[in-house]
Amino acid sequence: MNLSHDLLPLLDRLGWSLPLFLVAFAALWFAKALYQWTEPFDFANELTENDNPAFGAAIAGYLLGAAIALTAAFPRNPALDLTSLLSAVELLAVQGVLVALLMRASVWMVAHGVIHRFGVSREMIEDRNAGAGAVVAGGCIAAGLVLHGALSGESASPWFALRDLLVFWTLGQVILLSGGWLFTRVAGYDVQKTLEQNNVAAGFSLAGFLVAVGILVDAALTGAANNLALEIALTLGVAAIGLLLLFMTALIAARVFLPHAAIAKEIETDRNPAAGILSAVCFVAVALLLARVITP
Repeated sequence: MNLSHDLLPLLDRLGWSLPLFLVAFAALWFAKALYQWTEPFDFANELTENDNPAFGAAIAGYLLGAAIALTAAFPRNPALDLTSLLSAVELLAVQGVLVALLMRASVWMVAHGVIHRFGVSREMIEDRNAGAGAVVAGGCIAAGLVLHGALSGESASPWFALRDLLVFWTLGQVILLSGGWLFTRVAGYDVQKTLEQNNVAAGFSLAGFLVAVGILVDAALTGAANNLALEIALTLGVAAIGLLLLFMTALIAARVFLPHAAIAKEIETDRNPAAGILSAVCFVAVALLLARVITP
């Protein structure tokens, strides 16, 4: 084995990819700055002075979701000359700005579409509601997964790529919000009332479900082509089947791993964080297995 023969191409690729990493990191900073500029409260104060776990969870989920989305914005082929590198940097910068804008819109949509019966910002900042913060975090991670799928397709031109991104992101958000609405109907308890009572277990469970839906949408959108009508129909079909299987298998998993108690009672009445975490993990684990079936 010739170590230098194998190592030199890797170092060469890393050298050419470093500018892309720096652009992606700058895009991640911009996404965080945009979130900060458009909220009335002081981010630094909530994180360091108030030690607010609710806001900490929300901003962590937001940054993780943005990072997941940005991984799909990297060029598929490494840039090995200056011309291709400049082109890749320009494309990544544009997509980074789009990711920041759409992630910020996703936070608003989760706050007003999934848990709309109370002010999410007030719950997180004034009441330090960790359950609400967990839901925002899960919604942000799910939004990042949706953007990851939307950015992974093939488009005929930059304008078609922008159109496809906006269409697929909107479609993914509709599925995500619809899934959140469905969750509130079948959970076995009043999800929004329970969350408003600062029930962390309920927040974990709903957050895990939103991430699971994001995983399914990401899998459905991966490699989407220009044929919008066909891709929308396929994505909606996969989402419908995936949501049905997700609920069925997650309930079975909950009974298998928590056989001696009703998980809804453990979450709503006993406010059991362990049950909330187990519920979230069941949703995510089932979605990961289903995504493997969906993805070609």
